[in-house]
Amino acid sequence: MSEDDLLERRHRASIGNQPLVVRQTDSDIQFELLERLEKLEALSESSRNDLKALSEHSQASRLDARSMIALAAIALSIAGYILQDARNSSRQDAEIGTTKARVANLERIAATNTEARIRSEVQLGELRDGQGEIKRMLEAHDSESKKVQRQK
Repeated sequence: MSEDDLLERRHRASIGNQPLVVRQTDSDIQFELLERLEKLEALSESSRNDLKALSEHSQASRLDARSMIALAAIALSIAGYILQDARNSSRQDAEIGTTKARVANLERIAATNTEARIRSEVQLGELRDGQGEIKRMLEAHDSESKKVQRQK
């Protein structure tokens, strides 16, 4: 075999191994593009659905049991602080009321004591005056009795 034969065989062998080329028409290209667009739309629709489901799941998972328990614990703590503050203010109001009543009672007692002291002082003054008068009367009586005895 000559070199030319060898080259020709190789050329034929390489031509036989090449794929068959089919030319497409414009309608075939449009049809293929439409199919691809439909696939993309379906893919985007499923992606939207997946995204919507994921957002719903994330919202649902935000309020799962642990979150609810944590929120309830916070609410109970706040309610406890409010109740404690209400109790403290109620206790303070009660203590203020009791103190006001005690002060009023002490003022009444002080006023009564002051009146009684004034009355006692007035009575003591009257007693002193009465004693002074009795003393003068006794002295006058004594002096008259001494005069009478001297005259006798």
